[in-house]
Amino acid sequence: MKRQLLKIVCGMSICAVLSQNYVFATPFSEHYNMAQNYLSQSQYSSAIVEFRKALRINYLDNSARIGLINSYLARASHYANTEKDYNKAANDFRSALFYLKIYPENEQDVQNSIGMISSASSNLKQCLKVIGEDVTASARYKKAEQLRAIGNFSAAAFEFSKAAESESVAADANIQIGDLLKVLGNDKRSADYYKKALDLKPNDGVLRMKYARTLDKIGQYDVAVKEYNDALANSKGDMEVLYALERIYLKKLAQTPSDAELNANIGAIKQAQGDFESALNYYGKAEQLNPNNVTTRINVGTLYQQKKDYTKAIQAYDSVLTMYPDNGQALFYKASAYEEMGRKKEALEMYKRVVTLEPNNTAAKNMVNKIVKETMSPSEYIAYLMQNGNADELYDYAYKLHKENKITEAIQAYKGVIAKNPNKADAYVNLAICYASKDDYNSAVTTLNNAKSKFPTNAQVTKTLSEVSSDYNSLRFSNASASYDNKDYKKAINEYLAIEPATEDSLLGVAASYQALNDYNSAIEYYKKAEAINPKNVEIPYYIGYLYSEQQNWADAEKYLNKAIQLNPQSEAKNLLSYVKQNGTLGVLNSGIELYEQKQYPQALEKFNQVVKTEPQNAYAYYYRGMIYDEQSQQKLAISEYLNVLKYSKDFPIANYMLAVDYDTTSDYKNAFKYYKLFTEKYTTEDEFLKYAKDRMKELEPYAG
Repeated sequence: MKRQLLKIVCGMSICAVLSQNYVFATPFSEHYNMAQNYLSQSQYSSAIVEFRKALRINYLDNSARIGLINSYLARASHYANTEKDYNKAANDFRSALFYLKIYPENEQDVQNSIGMISSASSNLKQCLKVIGEDVTASARYKKAEQLRAIGNFSAAAFEFSKAAESESVAADANIQIGDLLKVLGNDKRSADYYKKALDLKPNDGVLRMKYARTLDKIGQYDVAVKEYNDALANSKGDMEVLYALERIYLKKLAQTPSDAELNANIGAIKQAQGDFESALNYYGKAEQLNPNNVTTRINVGTLYQQKKDYTKAIQAYDSVLTMYPDNGQALFYKASAYEEMGRKKEALEMYKRVVTLEPNNTAAKNMVNKIVKETMSPSEYIAYLMQNGNADELYDYAYKLHKENKITEAIQAYKGVIAKNPNKADAYVNLAICYASKDDYNSAVTTLNNAKSKFPTNAQVTKTLSEVSSDYNSLRFSNASASYDNKDYKKAINEYLAIEPATEDSLLGVAASYQALNDYNSAIEYYKKAEAINPKNVEIPYYIGYLYSEQQNWADAEKYLNKAIQLNPQSEAKNLLSYVKQNGTLGVLNSGIELYEQKQYPQALEKFNQVVKTEPQNAYAYYYRGMIYDEQSQQKLAISEYLNVLKYSKDFPIANYMLAVDYDTTSDYKNAFKYYKLFTEKYTTEDEFLKYAKDRMKELEPYAG
């Protein structure tokens, strides 16, 4: 009689593949026809290679895409149902879903494949369940990186798409998908995913350049120009961007050579590249085509200004101002030319005129302030007041600087006030506030302690000292939080620990940082310290229980999760507690299985008894108890266990076989026939067990009644 422990695996139901007939031309047809031939002969791997080659030649061809999908699905079915290799099957389902959902340009193609997408997704889910794969966003991102590293680009792109469902990694995942689509020759879809990523990371210059280059490559020049211009604004003259813009504008100029704006734009690019002669030629053409273009003339002026030929620069600006005396841009650049020439007074008057014309012109205002400051700096004025003014005048100027948020100069001025009049309490208070605004809390506290010794009854000094001390701790907490957010967890720990006295929040910060470093023991230690400060915090015992569960310390995990539920009956700890209890039982069950496999039957039996005590309906425990009793030739006890297996689970057809064998052994042929029959009805794998059962049934036919 055959007796063996069988593994239970899920059955895979693969949907029917698509089919479509086309007529193709060489060389595409060579690869396509070879692929179809391979697929018809069930040579799936070769079919995949050839369909991919065909798709490389024409990435838009829907027939090659469909053939590739068919091949992946067929091979996935083979891996799952025949070889029981669910890892390989999962990767092929991933690839099929990539070509079904991500690769197509036409949304209608995706909609037409909804049924296949649903089926492939379901099959992939079954495979991942069998192999126990982590499906969190971070785990899927890591899996995608692994698949990309081994060259399985389509499966990797699908996993990146699943990871992108989480905001935390969405931008990076979409960049990866864009890169992989580019590698696979689908630049149009690559651009779509770069755009998705750029919407999430608009300040990523490298990403913007990738997007711009891809748009350029697929001929979307107008959009590419916009992206190149944005990249140029952020890169401050990146030559690659300039050359790309130049190439696009030259293409357009070849089509419309009489376009003044295009000539002017190319001139501006040549100017930015430092090719002043070529720039002047293009500007000249632009002026011939449109003599009234103010921007071109101003650009010519800035070019001469770059060359430090200020006479010609001013002539260019004046040619605009002759026609438009109130042109703020021409006035501004003319003022800047005067300033570079050292003619500060004329520059100042012209900048003031710009401000009069354009009250919101921040650049002109800044230049006015700059030139005014250049006549006498705040430090020089403070030094002047120190020699020629009194403490009140100096205090008023310090207060003005303070209000203008010129903190460094204000500190210098307040120090001067104290030097002139050590008994002016407000100067100490304001000086401390200035230090605090620069996050120099040590100096702030020192200044206020000095003031407190001089003015012990001054309420403002006492109040400010208290506030500054509190702000100091807030800054420490903020810095620690920032370090944590930046994933510099060791630095965060040191900063949280520097907060004195320690608070519940600072201790929770330390615990969270250790948790992020996977130092669960230290994390638990500080969570417990925080709990000692606030025993009513319903979240802390949950965190501790979670960390103990991560360490597979099921007993302590259960203890703290129960505490969390006691504090808050609606706590999420309920779900985790169920998992912890399950895993505690599972651990005991696995220990029993290991002992059984080592033939340590008494010890194994103790473990399975323990499982049954905790979970009276655990079919696995009864099954293994039956196996142990069989090994000990205690068939009656074994029969009782197998009956319990069938009572509590429908997933053990083998239990029918074991019952039949045991009844057969004890000469209970009627029941033996009954359970052989049940086994053959429920067990579909054509193997030696099924063959034996059918043969034995024929022999026991007389007992069938």
